[in-house]
Amino acid sequence: MANNPSELVAAFRGAARPLTSEEEAGLLPVLASVLERCEGAWPGVMLAPVLFAAHLGRHAPAGEPPAQALSALHCEDLYLALAAVEGQRAALDALESTVLTPAGRAVRRVEDSEAFVDEVLQLTRLRLLVEDGGRAPRLTEYAGRGPLRRWAEAVSLGIALSLKRRPERSTPLDDALIAADLGATDPELEHIRQSYRPAFRAAFAEALSLLSPRDRNLLRMGLVQGLGVESLGALHQVHASTVSRWMAKAREALLDHTRGALARRFALNTSQLDSLLRVLDGSLELSLASLLKEG
Repeated sequence: MANNPSELVAAFRGAARPLTSEEEAGLLPVLASVLERCEGAWPGVMLAPVLFAAHLGRHAPAGEPPAQALSALHCEDLYLALAAVEGQRAALDALESTVLTPAGRAVRRVEDSEAFVDEVLQLTRLRLLVEDGGRAPRLTEYAGRGPLRRWAEAVSLGIALSLKRRPERSTPLDDALIAADLGATDPELEHIRQSYRPAFRAAFAEALSLLSPRDRNLLRMGLVQGLGVESLGALHQVHASTVSRWMAKAREALLDHTRGALARRFALNTSQLDSLLRVLDGSLELSLASLLKEG
Protein backbone atom coordinates (compact mmCIF):
# COMPACT_ATOMS: atom_id res chain seq x y z
CA MET A 1 0.00 0.00 0.00
CA ALA A 2 1.24 3.55 -0.79
CA ASN A 3 2.31 5.68 2.17
CA ASN A 4 -0.61 7.97 1.41
CA PRO A 5 -3.62 5.90 0.30
CA SER A 6 -4.93 8.85 -1.69
CA GLU A 7 -1.91 8.42 -3.97
CA LEU A 8 -3.51 5.25 -5.30
CA VAL A 9 -6.68 7.06 -6.24
CA ALA A 10 -4.73 9.95 -7.76
CA ALA A 11 -2.59 7.56 -9.83
CA PHE A 12 -5.67 5.72 -11.12
CA ARG A 13 -7.52 8.96 -11.83
CA GLY A 14 -4.54 10.47 -13.65
CA ALA A 15 -4.50 7.58 -16.12
CA ALA A 16 -8.27 7.15 -16.47
CA ARG A 17 -11.22 9.44 -17.10
CA PRO A 18 -12.21 12.11 -14.56
CA LEU A 19 -14.03 10.63 -11.56
CA THR A 20 -16.93 11.97 -9.57
CA SER A 21 -16.42 12.54 -5.86
CA GLU A 22 -18.66 9.55 -5.15
CA GLU A 23 -16.60 7.32 -7.45
CA GLU A 24 -13.38 8.46 -5.82
CA ALA A 25 -14.74 7.74 -2.35
CA GLY A 26 -15.50 4.12 -3.26
CA LEU A 27 -12.34 3.55 -5.28
CA LEU A 28 -9.73 3.25 -2.54
CA PRO A 29 -11.06 0.04 -0.93
CA VAL A 30 -11.46 -1.49 -4.38
CA LEU A 31 -7.87 -0.66 -5.34
CA ALA A 32 -6.60 -1.91 -1.99
CA SER A 33 -8.46 -5.19 -2.47
CA VAL A 34 -7.13 -5.62 -6.02
CA LEU A 35 -3.55 -5.00 -4.87
CA GLU A 36 -3.86 -7.47 -2.03
CA ARG A 37 -5.27 -10.08 -4.40
CA CYS A 38 -2.51 -9.55 -6.97
CA GLU A 39 0.29 -9.70 -4.43
CA GLY A 40 -1.19 -12.92 -3.07
CA ALA A 41 -1.45 -14.44 -6.54
CA TRP A 42 2.24 -13.94 -7.33
CA PRO A 43 4.45 -14.41 -4.23
CA GLY A 44 7.75 -12.62 -4.60
CA VAL A 45 6.46 -10.27 -7.30
CA MET A 46 6.25 -6.70 -6.05
CA LEU A 47 5.14 -3.61 -7.95
CA ALA A 48 4.96 -0.08 -6.59
CA PRO A 49 1.26 0.34 -5.72
CA VAL A 50 0.95 3.73 -7.42
CA LEU A 51 2.58 2.34 -10.58
CA PHE A 52 0.07 -0.48 -10.75
CA ALA A 53 -2.85 1.80 -9.91
CA ALA A 54 -1.93 3.98 -12.88
CA HIS A 55 -1.65 0.85 -15.03
CA LEU A 56 -5.14 -0.17 -13.98
CA GLY A 57 -6.41 3.30 -14.76
CA ARG A 58 -5.05 3.12 -18.30
CA HIS A 59 -6.79 -0.20 -18.97
CA ALA A 60 -10.08 0.18 -17.07
CA PRO A 61 -12.99 0.23 -19.55
CA ALA A 62 -14.23 3.77 -20.06
CA GLY A 63 -17.80 4.72 -19.27
CA GLU A 64 -18.20 2.33 -16.34
CA PRO A 65 -17.96 2.98 -12.60
CA PRO A 66 -14.37 2.19 -11.48
CA ALA A 67 -15.35 -0.75 -9.29
CA GLN A 68 -17.31 -2.32 -12.13
CA ALA A 69 -14.56 -1.55 -14.63
CA LEU A 70 -11.91 -3.21 -12.46
CA SER A 71 -14.06 -6.28 -11.94
CA ALA A 72 -14.05 -6.76 -15.72
CA LEU A 73 -10.24 -6.90 -15.86
CA HIS A 74 -7.92 -9.83 -15.22
CA CYS A 75 -6.03 -7.74 -12.69
CA GLU A 76 -3.72 -10.50 -11.46
CA ASP A 77 -2.57 -11.09 -15.04
CA LEU A 78 -2.04 -7.36 -15.60
CA TYR A 79 0.10 -7.30 -12.46
CA LEU A 80 2.24 -10.21 -13.67
CA ALA A 81 2.63 -8.77 -17.17
CA LEU A 82 3.78 -5.38 -15.91
CA ALA A 83 6.28 -6.94 -13.48
CA ALA A 84 7.63 -9.21 -16.21
CA VAL A 85 8.22 -6.24 -18.52
CA GLU A 86 10.10 -4.61 -15.66
CA GLY A 87 12.35 -7.67 -15.61
CA GLN A 88 11.51 -8.98 -12.15
CA ARG A 89 12.94 -12.48 -11.90
CA ALA A 90 10.00 -13.87 -9.89
CA ALA A 91 7.60 -12.49 -12.52
CA LEU A 92 9.61 -13.95 -15.40
CA ASP A 93 9.64 -17.34 -13.69
CA ALA A 94 5.88 -17.18 -13.15
CA LEU A 95 5.34 -16.10 -16.75
CA GLU A 96 7.35 -19.09 -17.92
CA SER A 97 5.48 -21.66 -15.85
CA THR A 98 1.92 -20.34 -16.07
CA VAL A 99 1.86 -18.72 -19.52
CA LEU A 100 4.64 -19.88 -21.85
CA THR A 101 4.68 -23.57 -20.94
CA PRO A 102 0.95 -23.91 -21.72
CA ALA A 103 1.51 -21.91 -24.92
CA GLY A 104 4.11 -24.48 -25.92
CA ARG A 105 1.50 -27.22 -25.66
CA ALA A 106 -0.73 -25.26 -28.03
CA VAL A 107 2.15 -24.79 -30.49
CA ARG A 108 2.49 -28.58 -30.71
CA ARG A 109 -0.81 -28.60 -32.57
CA VAL A 110 0.98 -26.79 -35.38
CA GLU A 111 4.06 -29.02 -35.33
CA ASP A 112 4.88 -31.60 -32.69
CA SER A 113 8.65 -31.25 -32.60
CA GLU A 114 10.87 -30.09 -29.75
CA ALA A 115 12.98 -27.94 -32.07
CA PHE A 116 9.96 -26.16 -33.55
CA VAL A 117 8.27 -25.54 -30.19
CA ASP A 118 11.53 -24.26 -28.72
CA GLU A 119 12.06 -21.87 -31.62
CA VAL A 120 8.51 -20.53 -31.38
CA LEU A 121 8.74 -20.00 -27.62
CA GLN A 122 12.07 -18.21 -27.93
CA LEU A 123 10.59 -15.86 -30.50
CA THR A 124 7.54 -15.41 -28.28
CA ARG A 125 9.72 -14.44 -25.32
CA LEU A 126 11.54 -11.90 -27.47
CA ARG A 127 8.34 -10.44 -28.83
CA LEU A 128 6.74 -10.19 -25.41
CA LEU A 129 9.70 -8.93 -23.40
CA VAL A 130 12.23 -7.17 -25.64
CA GLU A 131 11.94 -3.81 -27.38
CA ASP A 132 12.25 -4.20 -31.14
CA GLY A 133 13.14 -1.34 -33.44
CA GLY A 134 11.75 1.27 -31.08
CA ARG A 135 8.53 -0.67 -30.50
CA ALA A 136 7.83 -1.42 -26.86
CA PRO A 137 7.72 -5.05 -25.72
CA ARG A 138 4.46 -6.59 -26.86
CA LEU A 139 3.53 -7.49 -23.30
CA THR A 140 2.95 -3.78 -22.63
CA GLU A 141 -0.04 -4.04 -25.01
CA TYR A 142 -1.81 -6.65 -22.89
CA ALA A 143 -4.94 -4.90 -21.59
CA GLY A 144 -6.32 -7.50 -19.21
CA ARG A 145 -9.57 -8.04 -21.14
CA GLY A 146 -8.93 -11.79 -21.27
CA PRO A 147 -6.61 -14.28 -19.57
CA LEU A 148 -2.93 -13.58 -20.18
CA ARG A 149 -2.41 -17.27 -20.90
CA ARG A 150 -4.82 -17.17 -23.84
CA TRP A 151 -3.47 -13.86 -25.10
CA ALA A 152 0.13 -15.17 -25.12
CA GLU A 153 -1.05 -18.42 -26.70
CA ALA A 154 -2.47 -16.40 -29.60
CA VAL A 155 0.87 -14.63 -30.02
CA SER A 156 2.74 -17.95 -30.02
CA LEU A 157 0.34 -19.56 -32.50
CA GLY A 158 0.68 -16.57 -34.80
CA ILE A 159 4.45 -16.97 -34.74
CA ALA A 160 4.16 -20.73 -35.27
CA LEU A 161 1.89 -20.37 -38.29
CA SER A 162 4.15 -17.69 -39.75
CA LEU A 163 7.17 -19.98 -39.41
CA LYS A 164 5.30 -22.82 -41.11
CA ARG A 165 4.31 -20.58 -44.05
CA ARG A 166 7.66 -18.92 -44.65
CA PRO A 167 10.01 -20.11 -47.37
CA GLU A 168 12.94 -22.13 -46.05
CA ARG A 169 15.58 -19.52 -45.20
CA SER A 170 18.43 -21.92 -44.54
CA THR A 171 20.61 -23.81 -46.94
CA PRO A 172 20.95 -27.53 -46.19
CA LEU A 173 24.41 -28.88 -45.73
CA ASP A 174 24.41 -30.68 -49.06
CA ASP A 175 26.90 -31.22 -51.89
CA ALA A 176 26.59 -27.68 -53.21
CA LEU A 177 27.14 -26.04 -49.83
CA ILE A 178 30.13 -28.15 -48.91
CA ALA A 179 31.63 -27.71 -52.37
CA ALA A 180 31.22 -23.94 -52.08
CA ASP A 181 32.90 -23.93 -48.68
CA LEU A 182 35.70 -26.28 -49.62
CA GLY A 183 36.39 -25.04 -53.10
CA ALA A 184 37.70 -27.26 -55.89
CA THR A 185 41.29 -26.08 -55.86
CA ASP A 186 42.49 -28.08 -52.86
CA PRO A 187 42.71 -31.80 -53.70
CA GLU A 188 42.86 -32.79 -50.03
CA LEU A 189 39.72 -30.85 -49.21
CA GLU A 190 37.97 -32.21 -52.29
CA HIS A 191 38.82 -35.71 -51.07
CA ILE A 192 37.33 -34.89 -47.66
CA ARG A 193 34.20 -33.56 -49.35
CA GLN A 194 33.69 -36.79 -51.24
CA SER A 195 34.65 -39.18 -48.45
CA TYR A 196 33.47 -37.59 -45.23
CA ARG A 197 30.44 -35.44 -45.99
CA PRO A 198 27.91 -37.84 -44.34
CA ALA A 199 30.17 -38.22 -41.30
CA PHE A 200 30.55 -34.45 -41.12
CA ARG A 201 26.80 -33.94 -40.95
CA ALA A 202 26.30 -36.76 -38.46
CA ALA A 203 29.13 -35.51 -36.23
CA PHE A 204 27.81 -31.96 -36.34
CA ALA A 205 24.30 -33.11 -35.37
CA GLU A 206 25.75 -35.20 -32.53
CA ALA A 207 27.77 -32.21 -31.33
CA LEU A 208 24.66 -30.01 -31.27
CA SER A 209 22.83 -32.59 -29.17
CA LEU A 210 25.62 -32.45 -26.59
CA LEU A 211 25.34 -28.69 -26.08
CA SER A 212 23.34 -27.35 -23.16
CA PRO A 213 19.82 -26.10 -23.96
CA ARG A 214 20.98 -22.53 -23.34
CA ASP A 215 23.88 -22.85 -25.78
CA ARG A 216 21.68 -24.40 -28.47
CA ASN A 217 19.14 -21.62 -27.98
CA LEU A 218 21.81 -18.94 -28.20
CA LEU A 219 23.17 -20.38 -31.43
CA ARG A 220 19.69 -20.70 -32.87
CA MET A 221 18.63 -17.18 -31.96
CA GLY A 222 21.96 -15.54 -32.78
CA LEU A 223 23.07 -17.42 -35.88
CA VAL A 224 19.78 -18.63 -37.33
CA GLN A 225 17.35 -15.86 -36.34
CA GLY A 226 20.01 -13.16 -36.63
CA LEU A 227 19.33 -11.55 -33.25
CA GLY A 228 22.02 -9.26 -31.86
CA VAL A 229 23.72 -9.60 -28.52
CA GLU A 230 21.76 -6.64 -27.14
CA SER A 231 18.43 -8.37 -27.76
CA LEU A 232 19.72 -11.67 -26.43
CA GLY A 233 21.10 -9.91 -23.37
CA ALA A 234 17.73 -8.31 -22.70
CA LEU A 235 16.05 -11.69 -23.03
CA HIS A 236 18.44 -13.36 -20.57
CA GLN A 237 18.70 -10.30 -18.28
CA VAL A 238 22.48 -10.03 -18.73
CA HIS A 239 24.88 -7.58 -20.38
CA ALA A 240 25.56 -7.91 -24.10
CA SER A 241 29.22 -8.69 -23.37
CA THR A 242 28.12 -11.69 -21.32
CA VAL A 243 26.08 -12.98 -24.26
CA SER A 244 29.13 -12.55 -26.51
CA ARG A 245 31.18 -14.71 -24.15
CA TRP A 246 28.41 -17.31 -24.01
CA MET A 247 28.21 -17.41 -27.79
CA ALA A 248 31.97 -17.79 -28.18
CA LYS A 249 32.04 -20.65 -25.68
CA ALA A 250 29.08 -22.32 -27.40
CA ARG A 251 30.81 -22.22 -30.77
CA GLU A 252 34.02 -23.52 -29.23
CA ALA A 253 32.14 -26.35 -27.55
CA LEU A 254 30.42 -27.17 -30.83
CA LEU A 255 33.75 -27.46 -32.61
CA ASP A 256 35.28 -29.55 -29.84
CA HIS A 257 32.33 -31.95 -29.77
CA THR A 258 32.43 -32.25 -33.56
CA ARG A 259 36.14 -33.03 -33.51
CA GLY A 260 35.52 -35.76 -30.96
CA ALA A 261 32.60 -37.22 -32.91
CA LEU A 262 34.63 -37.33 -36.14
CA ALA A 263 37.62 -38.87 -34.39
CA ARG A 264 35.39 -41.67 -33.11
CA ARG A 265 33.97 -42.35 -36.56
CA PHE A 266 37.09 -42.27 -38.73
CA ALA A 267 40.84 -42.55 -38.41
CA LEU A 268 41.51 -39.05 -39.69
CA ASN A 269 44.96 -37.58 -39.47
CA THR A 270 45.38 -34.16 -37.90
CA SER A 271 45.58 -32.34 -41.20
CA GLN A 272 42.36 -33.88 -42.52
CA LEU A 273 40.51 -33.27 -39.28
CA ASP A 274 41.60 -29.64 -39.10
CA SER A 275 40.56 -29.13 -42.72
CA LEU A 276 37.14 -30.56 -42.04
CA LEU A 277 36.72 -28.38 -38.98
CA ARG A 278 37.62 -25.32 -41.04
CA VAL A 279 34.65 -26.22 -43.21
CA LEU A 280 32.46 -26.45 -40.12
CA ASP A 281 33.63 -23.09 -38.84
CA GLY A 282 33.08 -21.45 -42.21
CA SER A 283 29.61 -22.86 -42.77
CA LEU A 284 28.34 -22.78 -39.21
CA GLU A 285 25.71 -20.11 -39.75
CA LEU A 286 24.22 -21.94 -42.74
CA SER A 287 24.34 -25.48 -41.43
CA LEU A 288 22.97 -24.59 -38.00
CA ALA A 289 19.69 -23.46 -39.52
CA SER A 290 19.10 -26.83 -41.12
CA LEU A 291 20.32 -28.98 -38.24
CA LEU A 292 18.58 -27.06 -35.48
CA LYS A 293 15.28 -27.30 -37.31
CA GLU A 294 15.71 -31.05 -37.57
CA GLY A 295 16.90 -31.61 -33.98
